[in-house]
Amino acid sequence: MLIGVFKSNQKTVNALTVLLTAILWLPAFFLDLGTDSPNLVSTNIRWIDLSISIVLIIAQAIYLNYIVSEYKLIKENAHLTSLMFVLYSSCCLFLLNLNQVIIANAFTLVAFHQLIRMYNLKNNYATLFNASFVIAIASLIYFPSIVYFVLLWVALVYTTTPKWRDFIISLLGLSVPFVYFITYKIIIGSFSDIDVGEYMIVLFDIKWNEFTLFNQLFLVIFSAVFLLALMNLFVTINKSVVRTKKMLIIVLLMFILGLGTLILNSFDYFATFLMASIPLSIIAANFFYNIKKPWFAELLFLSLLLGAALSYFS
Repeated sequence: MLIGVFKSNQKTVNALTVLLTAILWLPAFFLDLGTDSPNLVSTNIRWIDLSISIVLIIAQAIYLNYIVSEYKLIKENAHLTSLMFVLYSSCCLFLLNLNQVIIANAFTLVAFHQLIRMYNLKNNYATLFNASFVIAIASLIYFPSIVYFVLLWVALVYTTTPKWRDFIISLLGLSVPFVYFITYKIIIGSFSDIDVGEYMIVLFDIKWNEFTLFNQLFLVIFSAVFLLALMNLFVTINKSVVRTKKMLIIVLLMFILGLGTLILNSFDYFATFLMASIPLSIIAANFFYNIKKPWFAELLFLSLLLGAALSYFS
């Protein structure tokens, strides 16, 4: 089944990532997406919006899995991270839209990659600048992404012995995109129109009473799996070598900061869920990899997959 297949380290499994994403997003071409938010990104051509989203999800899933494998965040090389990322990015009909979070997550992933590269890196100036630079770009696309600059500084202190110059360089990297943005606004004469409140928008204005029974069922199953995965993460951290332990703690902090974006997005729960999908996927992949009984792992994942699929048509 899927868990067994995605535990493989064969690169051909990436083709299954593409296929699964296409299957999960296929209903969006034919069904009412259930949201009419004016704040979503759109080319005004539905199939183009959906195609861009699918390409972004696939690319991010494969890239995230590459990062996890490169830095051994899961014990053995596998493709479980990409499997979880595709599922969490496609688990609800409301999410099957081109939106700012999907686009910003592409830059967040690059920042995350740069961030974990800093461990034991002697000359990390370029890495610091690059990480803060792409965080700034992500935040210009979706402002709550700015919280990951806090993660950058925490990781800097936690994984290295920082000097004052490191903090200055990271601030320079963060400021460059904003300087260009402000300069552009001044040139076109709309600088006075800048309002920070406009960037704290609600993308998915969906309330609990609008959830179907299957939406609620999926959330219950997801919550149960997440609690098990979180407990398993703490066990894994305790058993890991120092390097892996620090990387997993950074992943956990990334998840906590992702949840913290609720304050910046007017409690847009779906947008927050997408923001947290990167660390969530790593935590879930680690859990499914460590499940000793294959039948239980398959059953658990199948429950999540069916819950997501049924919510499309309920």
